[in-house]
Amino acid sequence: MNVLFELLFNAWCVPYRPDLVPEYLRGDPVKAYGQYAFEAGFKLGMSLAVSSLDPERLAPLE
Repeated sequence: MNVLFELLFNAWCVPYRPDLVPEYLRGDPVKAYGQYAFEAGFKLGMSLAVSSLDPERLAPLE
């Protein structure tokens, strides 16, 4: 793995903690961690998308 990505992963991704996982996913740590990573990535992507919207571009066209 690239050193940069490994550093980012260790800084961003929390260790797996079964007590924070929904009951129905506790038997499948891979799926639980994958769902966590997807949710965190989705939230980050949406935050970046919303923050990049320029209010002037959102104005109605005349």
